[in-house]
Amino acid sequence: MNRSIKELLELTLENEQYFVGGLCGWFENLYRSHLIVFEEWNKLQNYADNNKPSIYSSVDRFIHRNTTYWWKRGDIKPRIKWIKKHIKKNS
Repeated sequence: MNRSIKELLELTLENEQYFVGGLCGWFENLYRSHLIVFEEWNKLQNYADNNKPSIYSSVDRFIHRNTTYWWKRGDIKPRIKWIKKHIKKNS
């Protein structure tokens, strides 16, 4: 499979039931559930790592700067907002 970032992010949004604590875990659960293959999981992880929210534009990112979470753990809303922004960016 060679789905685009846009397609993979849309697939993520369509599968909110796999969200547990953070964006990376969400991607991991999509992989473990066989909705994406390893290469797609890796593509999503790399994309997210290269498109982190700016520490200056995200209060949550500043608060969580010393953790692996960009936003409050378990809060899906900012992650959905980030995904929608990047779907639009990749359209």
